[in-house]
Amino acid sequence: MGLLSMLVTVLIILFSAGYYFLGTTQKEISLSNGELPVPITTEITKGTEIIDTARDAKKLIETRAEETMKEAENDGISVTIKAPEKTGVVSTKSVSDVAIQNRLMQSGFSVPKSPRTIDTIVLHSSYDLNGSDPYSVSGIVKEYEDYGVSAHYLIDRKGIIYRLVEDKNIAYHAGVSKAPDGRKNVNDFSLGIEMMNTEKGQFTSEQYSAVNDLIASLKKQYKIKFVVGHSDIAPDRKTDPWNFDWKKVK
Repeated sequence: MGLLSMLVTVLIILFSAGYYFLGTTQKEISLSNGELPVPITTEITKGTEIIDTARDAKKLIETRAEETMKEAENDGISVTIKAPEKTGVVSTKSVSDVAIQNRLMQSGFSVPKSPRTIDTIVLHSSYDLNGSDPYSVSGIVKEYEDYGVSAHYLIDRKGIIYRLVEDKNIAYHAGVSKAPDGRKNVNDFSLGIEMMNTEKGQFTSEQYSAVNDLIASLKKQYKIKFVVGHSDIAPDRKTDPWNFDWKKVK
């Protein structure tokens, strides 16, 4: 509760320092647990905007003060600042128009000597084999660390996307592999997306939605030629993504 109390205190100080629009303005502040930066939804009258930090919330309130002053005189303004109902968030950024939560690994990848060309996306599936919860993010990441591997993204059962390795770095997700055009060492020119699932399980609708959004977003940034499964580039070794319905990939 320490962080929550600190955030509430900071926001109260900001308002009391001169960010009240008028004496008639109505304000409501509610925050959920979670570490900054967390997406904060700020609702001012009819408008809703997504902003990334409490500092941005302060800036938004300042810039909106003048344009909402006249409305405040007549009707008053209701301002609500609240964090989404998610806990344990390390940090949140976005890839283009898709929300990504940073959960960056410290191993299982390498930094290339020069900028790399990315033209392939590889889909995988994995789960925590050793823990009590096969869909534990921390358990899966620890398993990656134990094996010295990684992926750029991990999609949980609810469709939440975690960034494990930055795109610019080479994640060790493909292993001995060959792309459809014959190129080897697929790690060098690809992005790996892990999706939580067991070998006998089924992917959720939220996961299909998330992976479609992520792929579409990545295609806006890179000239993607191939979207393949791990089994496509390493058929002698791998069978994942298990039970994946490719018809649901746009």
